[in-house]
Amino acid sequence: MIHFTKMITKLNLLYYEYNINKKAFIPDVSYTPAQRYDELMKLTYELSKNRIEYFVQKDKSVRMIQKKEKKSFIGKNIDSLTQNIKIAQMDIFTLNDKKTKLAKNIPLYKISYVIQEIDFNQYDAIIFTSQNAVLAVNSFSEGWKKIPAYTIAAQTAKTVKKLGGYLQFVSLTKHGDTFAQELMDELKGKRVLYLRGEKVVTNLIKIIEDAKIQCDDKVVYRNICNEGLKVKVLPKNAYIIFSSPSTIECFFKKFTWKESYTAISIGNTTAQYFPPSITPYIADTTSIVSCINKAIELKLSSTKNFL
Repeated sequence: MIHFTKMITKLNLLYYEYNINKKAFIPDVSYTPAQRYDELMKLTYELSKNRIEYFVQKDKSVRMIQKKEKKSFIGKNIDSLTQNIKIAQMDIFTLNDKKTKLAKNIPLYKISYVIQEIDFNQYDAIIFTSQNAVLAVNSFSEGWKKIPAYTIAAQTAKTVKKLGGYLQFVSLTKHGDTFAQELMDELKGKRVLYLRGEKVVTNLIKIIEDAKIQCDDKVVYRNICNEGLKVKVLPKNAYIIFSSPSTIECFFKKFTWKESYTAISIGNTTAQYFPPSITPYIADTTSIVSCINKAIELKLSSTKNFL
């Protein structure tokens, strides 16, 4: 049997994400069961092939059955209820205007699209490192959809597919400069367009150009701090999710950090932009859902240690 973590990486899932706390693959409910069906079949086939016991729940999540599990179903349900109460009492904050399950959102910044004149016929590949770039280019052009898209994470890849784009490649590493390393062989001999935000936080362009790959880049969106935001004091022991260097910058313009807070960074690159006094925890994958799962994992872990 191959190592479980390697198996998850090999599957390169888009519509399911593994929740280590629940020991289950959770479906992205913003997509229909029909859209998720092929991936569910691929997932269950791989688990069966590797003799990993599981069952598919009513909501189509796939839960692992632990060989050493000896608790009764009643005991499991009590534990699950206790955990759900603890989770419901948590103060988890995202710093954007999108509502996400199990988290409260603070509209700390806004996304402003930048319209560009782009001749997509000049390019063989498009790089996206953010779903905001996909949404931005789609707001002013349909031409990008016929060009193979190379994406850094599942959420960005799902956005490409949802909007009818041509998804060619999804990064296995899901973090910063390692994505550029993955792309070098994939993009040899191609003329590449990188659609990005105003602030670049990786060395992606340099790495690609050093590999003798022609790469143009265009800014298609900007993160703008919400100057009109009414600031409230965040509660003690809050878990705060930072999804980009811009959110860090905007946060410290509005809020004062307290020792009881816990910072969750969406990735390694963003983590580098925190003040030296703050050491963030890093999400397992570059998605807001993964950040929330990391906060829950930390909360439940600290509770067990306390008990």
